[in-house]
Order: sequence, then C-alpha cells, then structure tokens
Amino acid sequence: MHFETIDFSENLHNITDNKQFYGGLSYDEKSIKEVLQRPMHSHTAELGSIIETDMSQYGLSKAQQRNIELLKKGHKVVIAGQQAGLFMSPSYIIHKIVSILVVVKELKEKHGYDAVPVFWVAGEDHDYEEVNHTHLYDKYHRRRVKVNYKPNLTVPMSIGFYNYDKKAMAEALDKILRYIGDSSYAAALKKQVTASIERCTSWTELFHSLVHETFKDDGLVIFNSHLEAVRELEVPIMQNMFKQHKAIDAAFKEGQEEFIRTLNKAPVIQTETNVHLFANAASTRTLITETEEENAYVLGDEKLSKDEILKRIEQSPIEFSNNVVTRPLMQEMLFNTAVFLGGGAEVAYWGELHKVFSVMETDMPIVLKRMEFMHVDDRISKLLERYELTLDSSITDQIQTRKETLIKKHTNDQVLDEIERVKSSLEESFKPLYEYADEYFTSGIIDGNKTRHLNELEYLKKRYSVDVKRSLRTELNNLDELSEKLMPNGALQERLYHPWQYRACNWDYSPLSYTDKLTIIKS
Repeated sequence: MHFETIDFSENLHNITDNKQFYGGLSYDEKSIKEVLQRPMHSHTAELGSIIETDMSQYGLSKAQQRNIELLKKGHKVVIAGQQAGLFMSPSYIIHKIVSILVVVKELKEKHGYDAVPVFWVAGEDHDYEEVNHTHLYDKYHRRRVKVNYKPNLTVPMSIGFYNYDKKAMAEALDKILRYIGDSSYAAALKKQVTASIERCTSWTELFHSLVHETFKDDGLVIFNSHLEAVRELEVPIMQNMFKQHKAIDAAFKEGQEEFIRTLNKAPVIQTETNVHLFANAASTRTLITETEEENAYVLGDEKLSKDEILKRIEQSPIEFSNNVVTRPLMQEMLFNTAVFLGGGAEVAYWGELHKVFSVMETDMPIVLKRMEFMHVDDRISKLLERYELTLDSSITDQIQTRKETLIKKHTNDQVLDEIERVKSSLEESFKPLYEYADEYFTSGIIDGNKTRHLNELEYLKKRYSVDVKRSLRTELNNLDELSEKLMPNGALQERLYHPWQYRACNWDYSPLSYTDKLTIIKS
C-alpha cells in the first residue's frame, strides 16, 4: 500500500485567502503559536473526567488514558465530528478521524506540541434517515447496493435516545459482510461487531464502540455530546446562548451575508429559526422559536416565557441541544481547540458564522478542510490504464466520453441515416391520403396508421443501438464499474461506500502529511 496526492477539485473555501472569516488564522506557524498560547477553560478538568468515565466502559487504552490526562491539564485538541452512521459509514467518517490523527502527528513533529485527538459523536442529531443505511459495491453483479437498518422506522427524537433492535442490527451486519466476502478479515469483523451489538444498547453507544475499537491504539478521545453529564456541564453556556439569541441571530445573518457576498457563493446554512436551539430531544426534537409577542416563545404546541425556558434548561438540560448555528460555538466553549477539521460545507458554514464567535467573545480555532481519500485497487488501476483514462476531477466526463466514443466507433451511421430517410419518405407518402379523408376514412385513422409505421422504424433504430451496445457489453460494463467504484452518483467514493469494503480500519496512515489535495490509496 502506498499514497499519492493529486489535484482533484478546486479549493472552494480557500481559508488562507479569506482569513478574515476564520479569526485571521490559517494552518501556519504564526497561527499555531497563537492558538496554543490561549488560556484554558475553567471547566476543562471536569470535561475530561466526564469523557474518561464514559470511555472507560469500552476499555481505555494506555494511549487514550494519556491523552485524557493531557486534555484535563488543558492541552489543546484537534477535533472533528460526525453523526453516528450505520457501522461507521460512510468512509469519510474514518477519513475525518485519520485527518485528526495526521494533524496531531504534525503538531508534535513540527511544533513539539502534544495535542489531543478528539472525535465528537453528534448523538443529539435526529436525522435517522441519514444514518440508517450504507452502500457497498457488489463485485459479482457489478453494481452498487444499499443496505438498510429498518428503513421504514421513524425516529423523531435525538438518535442518542434510540435503543436499536439487536436482531435487526445483526441482520444488517450480515448483509454488509456478504458483500465484503469470505475472509479472515470478514470473520474477525463479524466476531468483533457482533459482540458490540450485544454489549451496547443505544445507537450512539454502538457507533462509539466501533470507533473505539478501530482507533483506541491511536489514542483517539471520543466525545459523546449527548451525555447527561455533558448537558449538565453545558447549562450555563446554553442559558447564555438563549439569553443572547437575538444578538447571535443578528450576527449570523450579517456574517453570512458578508461571507456569501465576498466569496460569491450560495449560503450553506439554511434555517428559519431565530433562537438556534433545540428542545424535546427525548420525544420529538423541535426548534425553539421566538414569536412577535414580547417574551413569548413557541416549542411545538407549547407557548413559553423566557424565564420558563431558562428554568427548563436548568432542570432538564438533556432535553436541549444546539442547531447548526450554535453547535460550533458550543464546541469552542467546551474544548480548548487548536484545529477543527470539517468537510467543505462545514468549512464554509464556519466562515458564515464568524460574527457569531465575535458577538459571543469566543475565539475561533484554526479551521481546516479534512483530508479526502480515494482507494484504488489493482483492478481499478488496470482499467484506467486499459482505457487511457487519467484520474483527476474530470474522470466522470472522461468515462462518459470513452463510452460514447466506443459506441460511435461501432455504429454504422449510414444505417441510422437510412432509417431517418425512410421515416421522412413515409411522412411524404402519407400526405396524399389526407386528401381523401372523410367521415368514413378519417384523418385520425390515417394518423394512427402512420404513427404505428413510424414507431416501428423508431424501434428498429433503438434496437440497432441496443445491439451495438450489447456487442460492447464487456467494455461498457468495465467503464460503468470504474464510474461506480470511483465516483458513484458523481461524488467521491468516500461519501457513499462503507469503509470495511476498503479494509479502511487496517491501513497505516503514519506516512501521511496534511494536504487539501485528494490522497490516493493504492493497494
């Protein structure tokens, strides 16, 4: 296995050229020195103890214990987060974590600093339909397949409250492993994951367990944002956010407008709320909305005052959580962050939120786009070489052009031209018949007969095209396989496929350095 980097896509959110939206920071020596010198939060040791208690149930490695102790002492973190996808799917979840570990390694090697790698599990999210499935490539039928866990189920509460059906989860695992194939690797996966399914209860616990087993030896600290102890720690922060919601909303709208005007891009954050906090997490997670009446808020069917909401935050903090506008703010008010890593959209919306950090007098961390990866095995390499294709951002268009060229090369244009000539001749031949149309010999009868003849000629044309493609079945299927494996739905494979398909849990990332280019993993 070795790594290569290629320019695959334009850096849509070039932070270095737009530092005014990112606290004036970029991933350089000056910015790193600045963030490492910031004072730590007063609750840091307590936060570390909460994380330690939660992670202990999964069995802390020595590396994890060391990093938790560093966190308690105020060492800065390198952090990223994600919803709890089914069995750690899709692959970019693994790639986010690898990005964290690579940056932590660089901070140690280049700056002599022991940063703490932290992965934030967004257990408060309620987008069940986004996390209840995964995709795999079926090598036998050469197609993409979707594997679901209970696709018809509705989960309106935060996913962290949902206790999964162990039988259904085991069935989903078996379906996935069927596409992984028989091997010692698949057998080991089945044993390990089955044990986790039986041991855990909630959706986020299972996700946490799998991430833990995969990265415990790397010292990864896993933060479950949905823990009751975390919510209790957040009470004063959440109450302050609620008290300041008008200032936060105004700063968000002003900052977003400035960001999209400067970069000439559509907004990433789309929200109609004006409070930017969720409640009722255990039942139906709902946004709090301020009404036009003074001191009046709506929460589902309830109408509440400001004091009533503040009291609820105090008494039942587990019921409250952040939305997209206030979640980054909460992260920075909880953790002492050096670097935050996110996808392209995340990097953009952090830029849209720059004035929110200012109004809340909270420093932004260094914001980096996470690393992107593409797995290229021997077969893919051979197919790329066979069809003289270059792996770059135009690969989808290259494949389509290659298919069209193949088809055109084997298509006799004279046949198609002759069919069109016959169609035109038929049209002309029918014209005299309309001169004899009457109540017995209607134009409708003539139209119907002409249409049937024309349809037969159109069928002849289509059938010829089908037979040409059928003769090229092997070549076209090879090209379709390339497209499905590399860029399913026109997006990088990591955004769709399950990481186990690439044995992504077993590759050594230590030779890597941070890059915003696409990293090709060749095996």
